[in-house]
Amino acid sequence: MKVLIESSAIIDYLKGNEKVKEVILNSEDFYVSSLTIYEVLLGKVEESKILDFLSAFKVINPTKKDAIIGSRIYKKLRDREKLIGSFDILISAQAMNKGLTLVTKDFDFLKVKEEFDELNLILI
Repeated sequence: MKVLIESSAIIDYLKGNEKVKEVILNSEDFYVSSLTIYEVLLGKVEESKILDFLSAFKVINPTKKDAIIGSRIYKKLRDREKLIGSFDILISAQAMNKGLTLVTKDFDFLKVKEEFDELNLILI
């Protein structure tokens, strides 16, 4: 399984969450979005600790196709009055576009999953 780890899962990992560690260790490849790196670096965890942890991850940046998929997610969630944050929408789009399983603790991503079956999601 190839996973895309989201900021809430990274923070939990750094706090010692064993489930996140297990998912990562059992993954074929693990990725992080540059958007997630930005989000995590805004928090209280020491920058060097975050960057050390993320050095093993492949970094993906938003693409034109991610933006297109993201706009579709946004419109559908807006129309259903289930709107979530823009970064969460783009991270969902990246996972869908690249066929990655999104690992998160954030239940907002369930709103995307409810509308888009192609989002593979692991809630920790």
